[in-house]
Amino acid sequence: MLEIVASVFAVIAAGYLFALWRGVDKAGTKLLNDYVLFGALPALLFVAVARADVSELQQWGFMGATLAGIAFAFLAGLVVARAGGVRLPQAAIPAMAASYGTTGYMGVPILVAALGPEAAVPAAIATILHNIPVIMTVIILHDVMTRTASAEGGGIGQAIGGALKATLTNPLTVAVAAGVVVSASGLPLPDPLERFAVFLGAAAGPTALFALGLGLAQLDAGALREGRRIFAILPLIVIKVVLQPAVTLAVALLVFGMNASDPWLVAALIMAAQPIGAGVFVFASKYQYFEDETSVAIIASLIVALATLTILLTIYAG
Repeated sequence: MLEIVASVFAVIAAGYLFALWRGVDKAGTKLLNDYVLFGALPALLFVAVARADVSELQQWGFMGATLAGIAFAFLAGLVVARAGGVRLPQAAIPAMAASYGTTGYMGVPILVAALGPEAAVPAAIATILHNIPVIMTVIILHDVMTRTASAEGGGIGQAIGGALKATLTNPLTVAVAAGVVVSASGLPLPDPLERFAVFLGAAAGPTALFALGLGLAQLDAGALREGRRIFAILPLIVIKVVLQPAVTLAVALLVFGMNASDPWLVAALIMAAQPIGAGVFVFASKYQYFEDETSVAIIASLIVALATLTILLTIYAG
């Protein structure tokens, strides 16, 4: 399993080194990211879910364990931030770092490489489960608290509406939802559409990983020189890479009675163990808080995940 994880990290490193060598700027990185986000990855997730039998999608233990791990990690991140004197809504960013991983860009390629093409279905569902709740919570918390502090109108209803719009119009959400509709209908995919989606989706894994490497090259890791900032992110990395998968596994085994060799449990575990996602930096920049720390946390968690993912894949997918 080390070979699988190492090859994944090698592609990320190739993207990182290419960005340094060719001087790729943020505009170039955004272009490749847009291709992954709006083209290749939605195509991969859509065709995987559309091909699945609707009964395959009713994995309540998988969903429950995944959501339990996310909820635990987010709340633990909030506790750590509040213990450090950070108030809401700013504390939502460290909480997001503790619970939001690189499920789409890194989790999907790893699962497909480790478990085969059939793993794209649980990977697709896990990607949505890891995206929608966390993103919506951060947006709602920040918008509600900001409006309350500034006495602006709109209230929680407007905040929820904005969060729903942001998450439900996400291309990955749309792709999985469309796949569920096709699967539930029982109608076969038209051959030209299926061929197109398969061909486009085949580029998702390596392109997403290469784009992730480009993005890492844009981050400022200068905060590594400040011990105070390092101590601020260490608990978040432990929560994200170690505790979230541990809670996900415990809930799957003890609450839902899943089998340790069940591919759906393995998928839930590996997706929970993903390093901190680059999307956290997007929100940190948007709300202008925790930006430097987030940059370092993303890179540091990626390095730690090289070891933890190898161990988990060897034990549960070997």
